[in-house]
Amino acid sequence: MIKMSNITKTYKTGNVEVNALKGINLTISKGEFLAILGPSGSGKSTLMNVIGCLDVPSNGEYYLDEIDVLRMKDDQLATIRNNKIGFIFQKYNLLPRLSALQNVQMPLLFRGISRKQSKEKAIELLQLVGLGERIHHKPSELSGGQQQRVSIARALVGSPSILLADEPTGALDTKSGSEIIEIFTQLNEKGNTVIFITHDQTIAQKAKRIIRITDGMVV
Repeated sequence: MIKMSNITKTYKTGNVEVNALKGINLTISKGEFLAILGPSGSGKSTLMNVIGCLDVPSNGEYYLDEIDVLRMKDDQLATIRNNKIGFIFQKYNLLPRLSALQNVQMPLLFRGISRKQSKEKAIELLQLVGLGERIHHKPSELSGGQQQRVSIARALVGSPSILLADEPTGALDTKSGSEIIEIFTQLNEKGNTVIFITHDQTIAQKAKRIIRITDGMVV
């Protein structure tokens, strides 16, 4: 599903160059449950952004479902993100004035799905992540773990083949974090490829495969 060869990423800040990724070689098969583990500043979030087509590498080759990502234009990259990848972030990124239902429903409305169909799909996904009884609650009325469940449901609305999560348990207590990883495990069993970024060794061990990254390199 994913094949990266000699991927590098260099940022320039004034006259200073920062080599965030230094020749990454990585292959991820369809249906994997993968953790990318590394300390702060290791390059793991940069790698996530490249995998998710949120950023493009400076050099190297990246094929996603045999598509040469580096030849894609911005609008083509946006299409890939919309159709193939569901994003889950540490800080949830929920709209505070909207209910859980509305937060999950919103991406479907933007895609032109009817209000009735989008509502039915949003309710189905919120029930899937265990929030069927709290669909009308706003983010401020939900715990951190519940908010992350909403963000997972939102990530699933487009039926993506890949779920890509950046420190999804970083803002949660141990119990809530374990519950979120259990949801990922269940989604992986249903066929989703799950890739999550973490600095937490204990959380990483819940995955079926761990990629360790240090100083921009897979070690």
